[in-house]
Amino acid sequence: MAQAAARRALVRYRVMAYTTAVLLIILVFAGIPLQVWDHNLWIVEVVGTMHGYLYLVYLLVAFDFTRKLRVPVARMLLVLLAGTVPFAAIVAERLLTRRYERELAEGLLSDPADTATPAPAAER
Repeated sequence: MAQAAARRALVRYRVMAYTTAVLLIILVFAGIPLQVWDHNLWIVEVVGTMHGYLYLVYLLVAFDFTRKLRVPVARMLLVLLAGTVPFAAIVAERLLTRRYERELAEGLLSDPADTATPAPAAER
């Protein structure tokens, strides 16, 4: 049960990390230069608004996933702030995915209810 919940949280986190990162990269490297040099506000208004709203979703999803992985508070804050720096959310996603895979391989994500012992065989 806990393993499946952690897997779903990982998928949600990965989708939001990449979405937030791509929108921020477009905003910083296309929208801001177009705003400054061409006075074109379209990309900044549309992509900036999308990034802003989706960053709030990213915060919730990242918080949920880091809590499931039992990430220390200082690292959790860095993961949450990663959505504000271009490419940082992608780096944080890779690091957390590796941590998830390592904990999964070590059996740290298993739930005691998942490994219930089978009922003893009937005595003859």
